[in-house]
Amino acid sequence: MQMQIEHVTAFLYALKPKGIRFGLENTRLVLEKLGAFHRRLKVVHLAGSNGKGSTAAFLDAVLRRAGHRVGLYTSPHLNHFRERFRINGEPVSDSAVCEAAAVLFDQGLEVDPQEVVDWVEREGMLDKMGSETWYQLRGGASEFTRLTFFECTTILAVLLFARAGLDVTLMECGMGGRLDATNVLTPVVSVISPIHLEHTEWLGDTLAAIAGEKAGIVKPGVPVVCARQAEEAFQVIRDRAACLDAPLYSLGKDFEADGDWRSARFEVGGRTFGPVRLGLSGAYQVDNAAVALGCLPHLLEHGIRVDDRDVTAGLRGVVWPARFERFGSSGEWILDAAHNPDGARALAGTIQDVFKGGRIRLVFGVLSDKQAGKMLDCLAPLAAQIDLVRSQDSRARDPETLLSLIPGPARVHSSVAAALGWLRQDPGEPVVVCGSLTVAGEARLWLEQAGASPWSGRGEEAQKSG
Repeated sequence: MQMQIEHVTAFLYALKPKGIRFGLENTRLVLEKLGAFHRRLKVVHLAGSNGKGSTAAFLDAVLRRAGHRVGLYTSPHLNHFRERFRINGEPVSDSAVCEAAAVLFDQGLEVDPQEVVDWVEREGMLDKMGSETWYQLRGGASEFTRLTFFECTTILAVLLFARAGLDVTLMECGMGGRLDATNVLTPVVSVISPIHLEHTEWLGDTLAAIAGEKAGIVKPGVPVVCARQAEEAFQVIRDRAACLDAPLYSLGKDFEADGDWRSARFEVGGRTFGPVRLGLSGAYQVDNAAVALGCLPHLLEHGIRVDDRDVTAGLRGVVWPARFERFGSSGEWILDAAHNPDGARALAGTIQDVFKGGRIRLVFGVLSDKQAGKMLDCLAPLAAQIDLVRSQDSRARDPETLLSLIPGPARVHSSVAAALGWLRQDPGEPVVVCGSLTVAGEARLWLEQAGASPWSGRGEEAQKSG
């Protein structure tokens, strides 16, 4: 049986251990065995808690507008595994993933690809992945290799991008930075987006500790472009950069941004851009765009040139799924990837900004390890109606347990699709779907299947609903 994308993903997810093992040596050894393609890539390496995906999207859009061939590696995906690997704005094909996986298995892991296919089929891994107990079942594929899921996907990204003849490769950390698998790369510029308390069981329970992990991507002599940070975090980043003689360029000191997303202005490397209306809504997107532009002077030193008109066109035309992404004839369906209190706070600000005090209908679902109460504290006051859902992710929290966190009435639905189907029959205020990436991804798939088109007025002022 020929290897299909389902075999690849089933094997990779079966590698994912019950815990997360950080480290670089296994990834580095396999990459060297495969030919050290990672040394040939011109990399921008991004770490941080919130905003690194949007920052990467802005930089990707600007560079592509200037005619550069760009690779983008992000995680997790919304609907399809191959969304993690984008080349010139488009996810790679299933066949490209399978070809790269065959190389990884055969030459990197020294496992016959057919043996992988046979194992997936024999063990019924496709059925197991769909079970509610999957996160307890996974790990069986570790008999073939010591590599983890994220180590393998990072190596796949390198293989896919090395074959594509790219000018620039944007690589986003998965978690942390210091011991993240992507940290085997030596970039031309490192980027650190805003740092907040997150993954405290892995990264530490203070802002300084988490900043220490994120700042682990700083390399000797490699320039660092840094977003605005809390002083506790910035001090750690500043000390790390100084220790490694890595030039540090921070937003608000070495380059500037002002205005809002409707009319943003930037001063970077002696150049002035704007006013420009950003393609992504929200006050916080101004800083994300600024950090992306902060990379341009350093990329120029490596022959990557971008004209002023390409900057403004790229900022205006950027698209990033599930970042206040709007569908429908009046943009009445909104998807957002907010999945922690800081993200919920930013989303609440954007809702108030865009809808000018108008109420929304909130569709909300979270994973069991998230701070649902703090998120709802930000979002529930803006909602005329709250619909609680459970995604298909086996880690999803039972929505019944969220009822006590909401001061008023709420409806509980068996699925994301059930909630959206109910709301479609009862037009009213705009619908905002958030709480987890899996919820946003399932909603996006439902909207596409229901024939809802991306809002043609994206970036324009919304009219009040109701």
